Amino acid sequence: MQSSANVPVARDVVLVGGGHSHVQVIKRFAMSPMPGVRLTLISNDFRSPYSGMLPGCVAGTYTADDIHIELPRLCSWAGARFMCADVDGLALADHQVLMAGRPPLRYDLLSINSGAVPKPPQSGVMTVKPISRFLPKWDAVMDNLVPGCHVVLVGAGAGGVELAFAMRAVTRERDLPVAITVVSNELLAGHNERARQLVARELVRQQISFRQGRVATESQAGITLESGEILNADVVLWSTSVEAPGWIASSGIQTDQQGFISVNGYLQSISHPRVFAAGDIAHLVGQERPKSGVYAVRAGPYLAENLRRAVTGRRLKRFRAQKQHLALLGLGNGRALASRGRHASLNRFWWWLKRRIDVNFMNKFNELPEMSKAETNIPEAFADELPDPAMRCGGCGAKLAAEPLRRVLSRLQLPSTHNGTSALVRGIGDDAAELIVPVGRQILSIDGFRSMVDDPYLFGRIATHHSLNDLFAMAAQPVGAMVLVTVPLASEAVIEEELYQVMSGVVDVLRQHDVMLLGGHSAEGQELSLGLSVNGIPGNVTLGKDGARPGDRLILTKPLGSGVVLAAAMQGQASADSLRATLNHLDQSNAKAVDPLVRHGATALTDVTGFGLLGHLGEMLRAAGVGASVNLSDVPVLPGACALMTTHESSLQQANEQVFQDIELQGKHRFADPAVRILADPQTSGGLLATVAGERAPQLLQELGELGFAAHDIGQITNSGWVIR
Repeated sequence: MQSSANVPVARDVVLVGGGHSHVQVIKRFAMSPMPGVRLTLISNDFRSPYSGMLPGCVAGTYTADDIHIELPRLCSWAGARFMCADVDGLALADHQVLMAGRPPLRYDLLSINSGAVPKPPQSGVMTVKPISRFLPKWDAVMDNLVPGCHVVLVGAGAGGVELAFAMRAVTRERDLPVAITVVSNELLAGHNERARQLVARELVRQQISFRQGRVATESQAGITLESGEILNADVVLWSTSVEAPGWIASSGIQTDQQGFISVNGYLQSISHPRVFAAGDIAHLVGQERPKSGVYAVRAGPYLAENLRRAVTGRRLKRFRAQKQHLALLGLGNGRALASRGRHASLNRFWWWLKRRIDVNFMNKFNELPEMSKAETNIPEAFADELPDPAMRCGGCGAKLAAEPLRRVLSRLQLPSTHNGTSALVRGIGDDAAELIVPVGRQILSIDGFRSMVDDPYLFGRIATHHSLNDLFAMAAQPVGAMVLVTVPLASEAVIEEELYQVMSGVVDVLRQHDVMLLGGHSAEGQELSLGLSVNGIPGNVTLGKDGARPGDRLILTKPLGSGVVLAAAMQGQASADSLRATLNHLDQSNAKAVDPLVRHGATALTDVTGFGLLGHLGEMLRAAGVGASVNLSDVPVLPGACALMTTHESSLQQANEQVFQDIELQGKHRFADPAVRILADPQTSGGLLATVAGERAPQLLQELGELGFAAHDIGQITNSGWVIR
């Protein structure tokens, strides 16, 4: 998080997991920022489910959107960074979070609210958690349920019981007479006897069977209890107790016997004071409580306050978990069970109250207020570590210091060979690079831009893909690259980490394509930006924009819409689904598409970037002296991009739309239609646009699809004119 006054960052607080505690931390830091302190949220998904509303979603009371918090949107609003990645370990001595397939991330303070994971059944039957994976599977189950099917749900805790009632509600609504059986060693463990009696009666009333016993074996076709009883089933769901992910215990942090992080009354790790934890992943020593989202919600404000205090070295605030709490369980019929201590009751009021509590909690994070200007007073605890922006130099004085740069380079595994042979005589460390190249031609290009995503590693990857695409657009093989990176002013440790993250993204993509890093330059600036100069050697065929012939088909390898989605995301307005799909395409290399395009005799080739599809297609048409007919319905578009075009647009949109004056629209289309305007949307790391003989197009599309490209035939080259149908 960096304040609106652009105060340099001095401390990085990293949050692992988008659980109920962390979303509160993010909002509280947003409402009362700490200048010089930045929050980074790492989550393995773009959305965070509110587990208490899952049964309501299954029953049809809520949609999937209703029960999820959009994490990129929340982070964008709060000024926090968002990274979608799988955490698989901690390097506690180095204060680093380890992530699959990407470099470790340094932290000053770390907080973990990633939740627990279900104890997996041996057979791979459907588990209720993680919720994001369960919901699509449940939708598929409902599409295939027929009268007489038998659904077996293993687990009769509060979540399992609610889910069983929700399944009965939705099958009743759809007039599907199916059998539902709940299996567990104990009904509603942890609740009082009165609550268990009321639920048992309600199960009978709603024709849901309960089998008491332990599961000996299970499969997708049913389960066998230890008693020997066999329950055949058409669907088996698993909603049992949870366990800590393995990477927690293997990290060396102190845990309980089940692998959950042992924390003190301040939600602080007993063994590593720079680490905090809350929710199911935490074991609150001396205040042991069952795993429940209620405690994570209540811990949120305390966790936020203690992170705020810890970052400035102040005394922490003690968290006291309530010994009893009001548990509300929906029964799928407009009523709910309330249970607390020795008391329990069942009526419609409790369902009204549960809905009110759940919806109000979600509205706190999905209905975000306008933010006022943040304070700029830097805490004294680290004010001395920050440089004075007024005293920073331009020119060579703005270069990053030699020692942090040296440390970053020593951490990177720099590619310095091409095709397994050394072509680099002198490189990093010398004043310039000396490169051995074959006698003949070279292909050269340069590109770059400021960061469009919060994640510096991902930005490094996207910018490198984007720059290399210029060479792939001529069917060339990249050989070397030089980098110019500008890093925002911050403390030395933060600058070093930022440079390491972005350069790791660059190096990983260069290595993927067997490209040498020849050298580069680094500097301070207002924002993170990256440029690459790339060089390569021609392939067997060099393709340009001037070879298109009448009758050729137009092939586009990636969907459009990244410009408007990124513009909306910068304002926190892009949905998680749109942003996820966009980032996946931005991080996709065009390299694998080149070979099938060449083999199938592509006549012209370019990549779709800043000028949009129509701008780059226009270059091809003018170069070859031909026309084109584009089928609007065949143009692939990223999810949600057309809808966003009605409220957002990228900065180049208006200039790009000047090409419309050269185009004839046919049918009912208008230039103001989002589906037409998306054709002028500027793309980052866009797809390749090729022309190929009509008879070769079907096989080419099949091969591109097998390689993972969302390629489409979008029209054909004509003798003259330019038509959109």
